[in-house]
Amino acid sequence: MTMSLADRRTSNNHHGSHRDLLRPVPVSARAHARVDMIAVPTSRPVSYLAQAVHLAEQLDCVLLVLASGKSSVAEIERRYGDRLDGRLIAVEVPPGFARYTEMFRFETDEIAAGACTRPSDISVKRNVALMIARALGVHRLFFLDDDIVVPDHVDVYRAASAVGKQHWAVGFSIEGYPDNSVVCHAHRESGGLQDAFVGAGALMASPQRADGFFPNIYNEDWFYLLKCAADRAVATTGKAIQRPYDPFGTPSRARREEFGDLLAESLFWLLDLGGSVTDAGPEFWRQAIERRRLFIEEVRAAVEQMAAPSSQWRIEASLDAAVDAHREFTPRVCSWYLEAWMRDRLRWADRIESWRPGRTLGAVVRSLGLELGGSAESTLTFKAHRPVRTGLMPAPLADLSGQPLFGLASPGTMPASVDSAIAVGRVSRFRDAG
Repeated sequence: MTMSLADRRTSNNHHGSHRDLLRPVPVSARAHARVDMIAVPTSRPVSYLAQAVHLAEQLDCVLLVLASGKSSVAEIERRYGDRLDGRLIAVEVPPGFARYTEMFRFETDEIAAGACTRPSDISVKRNVALMIARALGVHRLFFLDDDIVVPDHVDVYRAASAVGKQHWAVGFSIEGYPDNSVVCHAHRESGGLQDAFVGAGALMASPQRADGFFPNIYNEDWFYLLKCAADRAVATTGKAIQRPYDPFGTPSRARREEFGDLLAESLFWLLDLGGSVTDAGPEFWRQAIERRRLFIEEVRAAVEQMAAPSSQWRIEASLDAAVDAHREFTPRVCSWYLEAWMRDRLRWADRIESWRPGRTLGAVVRSLGLELGGSAESTLTFKAHRPVRTGLMPAPLADLSGQPLFGLASPGTMPASVDSAIAVGRVSRFRDAG
C-alpha cells in the first residue's frame, strides 16, 4: 500500500525537496527548437544505449557516446552506426584520463580523494561532452544516462526551446525508480517525505552559455547546477523513467556518496532559505555536519520500526557506512572543498573560453588526446543558431502550494550569488574554517 504524502515523515534536519528552486515550463510552452546533440556517458554493455539511439532517431540529432568499461567503441559503431548514419560519435575515455589531462584535472579532486573514494568516471565524461559540444558550436546539449528512458521526445524539444535567456538548464522529473542517494532512499523507504531533484541523468544544457563543470564527487550534477539554482535559472519539464537498481546492495555505496551528499544537500539547504554560498562559513559547516548526523539517526530509528526485516538489516548496514564516512572529513575539509570548487570554476571558465566554437569534430577529439569512433564525419561542425525565444514571461517563484517564494522577485532580479561571492572576494571567509 502506497503511503500518502500527508502521512510521510518530515525532518527538521533535512529538506526532503528542493523543488521550490525550479521554474516549471508549462506543457503549453512551444516545443520548436532543434536539439543538436545527446550525450551519454556509459560503461555498461552497448545494449544499454538502445533507448538513447531511438531518441536520437526521433530527434534527428547527433548522439555522442563517452564509453569505457564494458562499452566498446567498435561494438557501438557496429551495432548502431547504420541507424545513425553520420550522426554517431563514439569516444573511448580511458581509465585515469582526468588525472593525466590538465584540462580535466581540478583542485577539488585531491580534497575529495582524501574524504571519499569514488570509482566512477562519469564526471570527466560529462566534462568531455561539454568541451566537445562547445568547440563544435552545439547550443542545445541533452545529457542522458544509459539507464534512463524519455517516453515522449516532444518533452526534449520543449526543454530545448526553454534553454535560453531565462533558463540556463532544464531538467526532467525522474520517475520509475527515484534518483536519490542511499541515505535519502532509506528516508523514503522508512516513511520519510523525499523528493528527487533534477540532475544530469536527463538534463538540457547550453554549452555556449553555461560555465559550470562536473567535479569528481557524488552529486556532481548538483554542483554543475549550483550557480543556475542560486540564480533561480533552472527549469523543469517533462518526465524521464529510471530503471530500477538496488541502492542497498553494498554498504560501500553509502560510504562513497556521503561526502558529496552532505556538501550538496547543505548548500541547497542554504538556497532553499534564500541564502547563498557566501553564508557557508565555518559555523555553517559545523552545524551542517551535526544536522546530517541527527538526520541519519532519525532515519535509522525509523528503519528499526519497519515491518520488513528482510530488507531492514541491509538498510541499517548502509546507514552505518554513511555514519562511518564522517571520520574522513571535518568542517575544515568541507570549507576547503567549497573554496577549491570556486577556484576550479574560475579555471574551468578560462579553459572553455579558449575553446571557441567553429572547430571540426576530428580536430576537437585530437586536441583532447582521444580517438574518434562512430559514423560521424571528422569534418562535422554546427552552424550558428538564432537566439532561443521561449515565449515565457517572468513569473514570481512559487512553492509547492503556489505561494510566492521570494515576493515578486524573478530570475532577472535575483543576484548571481555564486559569481558575486567570487567577485567581491568573499572566498576568504572559508580559509578560517575549523
